Amino acid sequence: MKKFLAKLDSYKIHIRSWLLFIPIEITVVGLASGVFGSPGIYIVHYALNIALFYLCGDLIYPLVFKKRIVWIWKLPLSLLAIYSCYLFVNYFVDYYINKHTSWLLFDKIIFNSRYAFGVLWRALQFMGFSAFYYLFKAYNRAILTKAQLEQDRYNSMLTQKETEVKLSYATNAYLKAQINPHLLFNTLSAIYTDIYMSSPRSAEAVMTLSEVMRFSIDCENTDELITLGEEIDQVENLIKLHQTRFEDELNIQFTYEDELRAVKFIPLILLTVAENLFKHGLHTDQNIPATLSLKLIEDTLTITSRNLINQNKKKTGFGKGLENIRQRISLIYAKDAQFDVQSDEKFFRLTINVKGVEVEK
Repeated sequence: MKKFLAKLDSYKIHIRSWLLFIPIEITVVGLASGVFGSPGIYIVHYALNIALFYLCGDLIYPLVFKKRIVWIWKLPLSLLAIYSCYLFVNYFVDYYINKHTSWLLFDKIIFNSRYAFGVLWRALQFMGFSAFYYLFKAYNRAILTKAQLEQDRYNSMLTQKETEVKLSYATNAYLKAQINPHLLFNTLSAIYTDIYMSSPRSAEAVMTLSEVMRFSIDCENTDELITLGEEIDQVENLIKLHQTRFEDELNIQFTYEDELRAVKFIPLILLTVAENLFKHGLHTDQNIPATLSLKLIEDTLTITSRNLINQNKKKTGFGKGLENIRQRISLIYAKDAQFDVQSDEKFFRLTINVKGVEVEK
């Protein structure tokens, strides 16, 4: 019912126009001819005329004028066909009314040239009204299309300006970012030199940290895929750093086949998984190791991690790092990627499956 009322509301101007036109025409014609018909006659014939109006305006004219040249022969043929149908329906309706009602003022319906031309005059009236209706709609569409094109052009220019501004900000941010890492790596190099003689292992840890950070920064500034071998090396560096921190008491198993080193993959996924394992996991239990494994079956890469949950850590829910992973693999691989996280009171498990990975030859 709501849909019907909404549709009816869209035609309220039409309804008002017909309610205004019909009484005026009946009154003028009746006064001019001195004859008024019965209500039934008016209802039936105005229904036919209104149907003719919308048939031409909403269906026939749009089809005829769809192509600019073809309409020259389509228009007269279409109007002739419509008039023939209209004439037949009018005659049938008048014959039926005359036979079964007393609405008409004459006794017999005669199908002759006079009747045909009378119907033709009425048909031309409403076909003409319908033509103006169609032209108005076409004009209105053209105005709206032009306005939409202008709006699209304005939006395009606005987007271009916004892009230029964002690009300018990004360029400045990138230049600043280049300064900060440069300062950081120089500082780490100085620390390495200062502590090498007194603590070679700590100095080595500083250089390992520098290598991991350099890799991370370089990857952040590229949109290209890298080989997993590059990131595997950095995960091993990260494990080495944490082994130094915990004095080799970590119980962690990082497993993969050598063929995986040639797989092309988006950077910083594997490293983020490893960082999450160290940040939130308990990995010093000598009986239950933390595990991180890579597998390649045909063209499907599987990354899995499992670790004891560190109960001393505050539960922060779904971490930003993991959410970043989910969004990135979903953006790049879409339906070919699956991301699954499971946890209970004891263990945290992460599984990533990506189909269609490439292997560098």
